[in-house]
Formats: sequence, C-alpha cells, structure tokens
Amino acid sequence: MAPVTQDPLVGRTVDDRYQVAARIASGGMATVYRAYDTLLDRELALKVMHPHLAEGDQAAEFLARFQREARAAASLSHPGVVAMYDQGRDGTLSYLTMEYIPGSNLRELVREGVLTVRRTFALLDQVLSALSAAHDHGVVHRDIKPENVLLSENGKQVKVADFGLARAVTEMTQTATGTVFGTVAYMAPEVIATGRCDVRADVYAVGIMAFEMLTGKQPFAGDTPIQVAYAHVNNDIPAPSTVVEGLGGAVEHLVRTLAARNPAGRPADGREALRLLRAVWKALPAEVLDATPGDLGTPEPASPAPTAPTAPARPRATTGIPQAALPALGPRRASGSQHAAAVPITRPRHRERFGPLITVAILLLLLLVGLAWMDGDGKFDWVRQDAASSPAAPVPPSGPWPPGGPSAL
Repeated sequence: MAPVTQDPLVGRTVDDRYQVAARIASGGMATVYRAYDTLLDRELALKVMHPHLAEGDQAAEFLARFQREARAAASLSHPGVVAMYDQGRDGTLSYLTMEYIPGSNLRELVREGVLTVRRTFALLDQVLSALSAAHDHGVVHRDIKPENVLLSENGKQVKVADFGLARAVTEMTQTATGTVFGTVAYMAPEVIATGRCDVRADVYAVGIMAFEMLTGKQPFAGDTPIQVAYAHVNNDIPAPSTVVEGLGGAVEHLVRTLAARNPAGRPADGREALRLLRAVWKALPAEVLDATPGDLGTPEPASPAPTAPTAPARPRATTGIPQAALPALGPRRASGSQHAAAVPITRPRHRERFGPLITVAILLLLLLVGLAWMDGDGKFDWVRQDAASSPAAPVPPSGPWPPGGPSAL
C-alpha cells in the first residue's frame, strides 16, 4: 500500500519523541503511521486513535479499548505477534507504538491468486502458532482477518497485528451494551448472535481465512453486512470442493472443522487447531500441496435432474425471528416413542370385492335382532312396563346386554 502524505500529522513529532514519516493504514478506530523513535533510534509503527472517538458519551469506552490493546499485546512474547512498545497521550492524541513490519499483508497475497496449498498451510501454521501463545495467556484476538496478518518483505514470516478488540477471557465482554465489534466476514456465529465469545471464535476466523486462501473466495457473500452475518449464523460453510476441486477430503474436514457453526464442533483453542492443521498437512500428496486454486480447477456444475411439475408453493408466514432461533420443525412423533414413523395402510383386495356383501349381511343381522326383541304392538320387550307399576322412566335391565347374552346376536 502506497503511503499517503496528505495528512496533517505527517512531519510532526508526537510527544517530543516520535517523528511521523508517513501514513500507512487507517481503520475505523485509528490510523497507523511509520515513525522514527528519536530516543531509541529505531523505526516503529505509531497508532493514533481518531480524535473524534475521544469525545462524547463513548469516549471512556474507546480509550479503555485502546489501552486494553496495549496491555493484551504487551503480555505476549512470540515471534508471530507484533511487539507492543509503549502507549501514551500528547494533548488530545492517544497513541500506541509497536513493531514496524515492512512488507504487505495476507489480503494482498490472496488477491494475487498465487497461493499454493503448501504456502497456505505454512502461513496458517504461523497464524495458529501466534494465536496459541495468545490463547495460552487467556487472550482472544477477536478480529482475525487477512488485513491483520502482516507479512515480512520476503513474504515468508507472519506477524499477527491489531489486538484492538482483544480481551482477556476472564474480563466482561466488551459488547455488553449490545454493540458487536469486529469484521463480519470472519466473525463467529456466537459473536454475532450474543456478542460473547471465547478462544474458539479465533479458530472460526482462521477457518474462514483458510477457505478463502484455498479457494480465492469467501464462503458467504451478500450485498450488505447484515446478509453476511445472517448467513454465518444460519448456515454451515460450504465445502471447499464446491469452489475448487481436487483438494481432497482431509482438507475439507480441516476447513469445515475449524469453521464449524457450533463452537463445540471446533478445536478447543489455537494449539489444538494447530495440531489438526499439521496432521492434515503431513498427509497431503505433493501434487496437491504444490497446486494453486487455478491449477486445481473448478467443478463442473451438475446438470439439473428433470422434475415433475409441482403445485405452486404456499407462501409461508414470516415471524421476523432468525431461523436459528426457531425450533426444528417436522412431523410430530408419537408420545413414548423416539422413532415413530407414519406407516402406510394397505387394504387387502378381497375387502374391496366383499365389502358390499358384508354390509348387507350386517343390516340383515340387525333386522333379525330387532324382530326378536319386538312384540305384537311394536314395542321392545325390555322397555315394557307392567300395568300395575307406577309410570316411571324406562329402566334398562340389570342383566347382560343384549338380553339373552351374546347368543341373542
């Protein structure tokens, strides 16, 4: 990225110590400059928080986040983590100083489309090694993405940068107020849904990066961030083989395990994810390892199978509730049975043939029974009253029904 010189801070000296040479990057929270430390005689990166964030109701929150970044990164000592040097204030400016990494980042490398499977695994190995160190210290990065994976000038060494959203696992989540921080394309479903996460959210982000590095595409696309976020919450990521063929089942297992929608299905932390990555890497043949996505090719679209015409689908009612929040719908099961299923009822053919005859026989039988119960005046014997008895309501007989027992039928 070419330095931008039209910046009022370029050429100034911050805190009577750091001479600002050029602006090299800018994000939603801060701008990063290449600067020179006049006291220690070294080049470094100077990260300055945007002045407008230090004003208003949320100023204290942003300042606290800025200071947390310094503490989180300073607690880590690993060759794959950008080293934090110092933090301070100069008037209205809040700044951090850190290791300067000349070179590019992973985003630029992915755009070039020259990553082989071997180099992808080598870079992911370094990312997961750095995250293992962070997770061992109880630190969640929370914003793993290609822009935060810095590459040395020779492109071989990786440095994980920008712990601006990092927090210790034991701290209260920064999103307790309902605001979700991070880059939605790599954000774990549980972070989107609840704002809370643990180290497995970093593992998920690495899985999404792996998909992108191996296929050249992100697993979910949308016109708006909310569409992408909805896809992460409600859908499993597609298999890489739907974009690039020839990667093999082991690679697909790795990517879909790292980016499992349910956190319980992912490796427990960066170190466990690293073991899985290395096991798959070791098992891959050279012809796969030395191939790029372009070499492997894309699968041919399957021709649609002919289908019979169907009735138009009835419109479904919408509730406004995310699909993931709804219970699974389906046929009700019989109580007391976990595997009840509908059994088709088959009718014997002889019933179709003799059905009318059986009906006639039953009617004749009922007629005979009626005649057996009736006397000459057309009344049933069991409801007759004795002439000497009082006119009480008819009382059914106390004996078996029908009178005479079953033999009467």
